[in-house]
Amino acid sequence: MASSIAHINPLMLEWARKALKLSIPLAASKICISPDKLESWEKGNDLPTINQLYTICKIYKRPFALFYFTEPPKQFRPLKDFRKFPSQLRVSENDEYILQKELLLFQRKREMALDLYEQLEVPIKYFKLRRNVKESTTTLADSIIEYFRIDHSKIQELQPGYEALNYWKKLLEGNGFLIFQTSGVTLELMRGACISSDVLPVIIINSNDTENGRIFSLFHELVHIIINEEGISNFKYHNQELFDPIEVYCNQVSAEVLVPSKYLNANPIVSSHNQEEDFWTKHELATLSQAFCVSQEVVLRRLLTLGKTTPSFYQEFRDSQNIPKKKPTGGNYYRNIIAKNGGLFLNLALEGYYQNKISASSLSDYIQMKVSNLSKLEHILYAKV
Repeated sequence: MASSIAHINPLMLEWARKALKLSIPLAASKICISPDKLESWEKGNDLPTINQLYTICKIYKRPFALFYFTEPPKQFRPLKDFRKFPSQLRVSENDEYILQKELLLFQRKREMALDLYEQLEVPIKYFKLRRNVKESTTTLADSIIEYFRIDHSKIQELQPGYEALNYWKKLLEGNGFLIFQTSGVTLELMRGACISSDVLPVIIINSNDTENGRIFSLFHELVHIIINEEGISNFKYHNQELFDPIEVYCNQVSAEVLVPSKYLNANPIVSSHNQEEDFWTKHELATLSQAFCVSQEVVLRRLLTLGKTTPSFYQEFRDSQNIPKKKPTGGNYYRNIIAKNGGLFLNLALEGYYQNKISASSLSDYIQMKVSNLSKLEHILYAKV
């Protein structure tokens, strides 16, 4: 029947596929059609049915109406890609699709959050710390510590792991940052990403990383936002040859924020260490790593910067390291929902729902969970707060 045909703009169909970095064969396999059929749709020689368009919307993560637009939405912009991969690493097209789909979801969540702020008529925080890469890493690190009122004496009282990670996330969210967490994205493909803006800047971290790794990613992406260089990173702290100077700069500033020389030098392990000895034991590095809630490599890099070890010892250590991954646990369903959406976004969505600004179905779409499970989610969310 003619009414079942979706008279879409074929240019929008092609644009939506390419925005996800999907080839025609892989996209066609996900839609369950032949590559020739999809190519025919994109050329305008044929048209999908309404039901097929619904499938496309699900695969491409785009609203139904978008495929009838005359041109792509102006607010959409692909994130800059800072990633570089070792020659031996093969990145599958499907893994890249999963990543791009996640990034698109978080861009959409930011738009939802902006809309919720407008509907709720509540003030929104503006992020005002802006610098450029010409500023020294130590000066910018000091500015970040001052801007966010970071008290490192309190940091060292935290339990390493989730307590420390949640502390830093809450600090950034309290300053108007949306903190999201990916699911199903390989660590080699992405450790962090960000969207730079004066209003609701976004930091995205990878659930497959360790807690210490995610903490470092938070600040690496924060520096990206401060210097207004948003994008996708898969930085490996010690493989500086694999990324450009901006990545190196963001790493250096992050390390100086998280492990300030004042507190590192005052640590008993460092202050009592033989000044003539450039060797650091695994136990020493592990203890310092726990104290500052960062990886052992970040600690050793700071010790190198402070002249307390040698480049050769650092090089030997870093060459022996692989990207650390957290042990797979599956996690708790509700905690995973909280981590993926972030506290700020969830609070906005819940407030919008309870003030009748958004419907139950909209809330379910916003947080990707059935409203019938809301009470269990709230119990965990507000118990954490």
